[in-house]
Amino acid sequence: MEVSYQRFWIKNDQVMEQQKLPADFIEHGTSLYEVLRVMQGIPLFLEQHLARLKHTAQLTGLALPLDDAGIQQRLHDLMVSNKVDAGNVKLVINYPSPGRTADLYAYFVEHSYPSASDYQNGIKTVLVQVERPNPNAKVDRADYRRTVDGAIRESGAYEALLVDRQGNVSEGGRSNLFMLKGDIIYTAPGDKVLKGITRQMVFAACRNRGYQVVEKEISLQEMLNMDAIFISGTSPKVLPVSQVDDQRIDSGSNAIIRDIMAGYDAIINEYIDSHQAK
Repeated sequence: MEVSYQRFWIKNDQVMEQQKLPADFIEHGTSLYEVLRVMQGIPLFLEQHLARLKHTAQLTGLALPLDDAGIQQRLHDLMVSNKVDAGNVKLVINYPSPGRTADLYAYFVEHSYPSASDYQNGIKTVLVQVERPNPNAKVDRADYRRTVDGAIRESGAYEALLVDRQGNVSEGGRSNLFMLKGDIIYTAPGDKVLKGITRQMVFAACRNRGYQVVEKEISLQEMLNMDAIFISGTSPKVLPVSQVDDQRIDSGSNAIIRDIMAGYDAIINEYIDSHQAK
């Protein structure tokens, strides 16, 4: 069930009250979505999120109801109405049925940002045998979400890591996955995962810091033999992994991960500074 975390939310060009948000609208028809993090009143990496939304629409053969400027205005209306300048916003384009006009929804969602201890020591993850039907398309699928959320809830983990039918570990349920061996960073090929916006910025942070990133399929056994692991995403940013199922991995003290974390934070600060100046 979708819930607005703040009093006001947006439907198309109208500001709506929280209690009127349809409980299960996202499961009717097809829903394309993006989740953006807002910091200091700036939706982070908005241009990249909108580019991915358009790419998802192309992959699914659907047309977006608004252009970039129209969507940006709806996000601005959402923040102004709620007088909120930080948090996570979910942007949904819902196509209720063939032939019907798509509806745009934008609303603040509850978020779970890692604690200082999580960033210092790393987080627990759980392995799940599941694949996205179309990894590159960000389409909300209730069955996939139930499987991932159920595994996280039952194990007490922060995130689930997805294992495909070939025994390869591709990504997290809500994040992208990176592994280190020596000073080389490995991650799954772009056509096998959702190309996360934070993933793009991690690539940039690695380039800025002089680290090589190799895209290749990684088996579960290979991953468990890596020196360190981290995930990236809207809420976690860059976050070390200290445990995969029952296996411990000392990622929290890895100097390269800590350097990449600093590099990613620098990219965020630069983005905020450049957009506040406009």
